Amino acid sequence: MMRTRYVTELESVRQNLIEMGATTLELLGEALRAVVNPNPESAAKASELESQTDHQHRVIHDQCLNLITLQAPVARDARLVTAVLDAIVDLELIGDYAYEMVVLAASKHGRPPTQMLNQICEIGAKIQEILSTAIQSWRDSDRALALSARPREAAVRAECHALSEKVSQLTNAPGDVTAYVNLLLICRHLERILRHAVCLAEQAAEASPPVS
Repeated sequence: MMRTRYVTELESVRQNLIEMGATTLELLGEALRAVVNPNPESAAKASELESQTDHQHRVIHDQCLNLITLQAPVARDARLVTAVLDAIVDLELIGDYAYEMVVLAASKHGRPPTQMLNQICEIGAKIQEILSTAIQSWRDSDRALALSARPREAAVRAECHALSEKVSQLTNAPGDVTAYVNLLLICRHLERILRHAVCLAEQAAEASPPVS
């Protein structure tokens, strides 16, 4: 009976992590839409989702601490709990950066060229796909899928760097360059989100059984 309850609690932790991942993925999508078309509705939705990720983080963190205190998991179970504790930190940070992107996009200091905004969204879509892969690898306990995230990171990071360099040059132009400064910050937030998404995938690999 005790073992059954313990297994159920472990699975509840994993499912709650997957739900937090889905919320974070939705928040990133909202942020990317806000970059192109900032509006009060998008900002309100993003704020709601960001608060939801904070709440989910607290719930999962408390679940993990209870498991560690009361059950003292070992071996694979301990790896799962440890990976979850690391993963929820990455997910919360992704949510924070995504919400900050919405705030920056809503700034009333002009708008960068549409071409640049579209580039941001194209890069963001690739990062969104990597984040989706990470969450799916948690859902399926798929180690091979999880390990597929890291090789994709370099190319996306290079695209982000290239756009950042282009935007950085524009921040030195005469006049009000606030819109370009905000866009540069958005680029950097996307890089950070990319890093955390890859970490999330690697934590899933750590928690998953080895490929036989």
